[in-house]
Amino acid sequence: MAPLACASPDHGELRARAARDGAVRVIVTLAIAGAERPGEDAIREAQQRLIDSLQGTRYADMRRYQSVPQVALTAGPDALEVLLASPLVAAVQPDSLAKPMSPGAR
Repeated sequence: MAPLACASPDHGELRARAARDGAVRVIVTLAIAGAERPGEDAIREAQQRLIDSLQGTRYADMRRYQSVPQVALTAGPDALEVLLASPLVAAVQPDSLAKPMSPGAR
């Protein structure tokens, strides 16, 4: 999976929310070279490299996923900037709750 650019219209809003609220919930997709579907070991290693890169920044509530190359976390403005600039990151998107669908809804 080749790294993707993190340029997105949402990043201005993410930065503004992080500055205003002190932190923002995000889902980070990791850039993992090689296989289209990385194994759990590759995902774990990429997650650890990302965590190591965030040392000294403000972040909390990290959730690591086992079968997809993603982490969810609450990032302070400094951590968000590291994520947005990192070659370890393929994408950063806001983590928002999806509304559940009612039975029979399409």
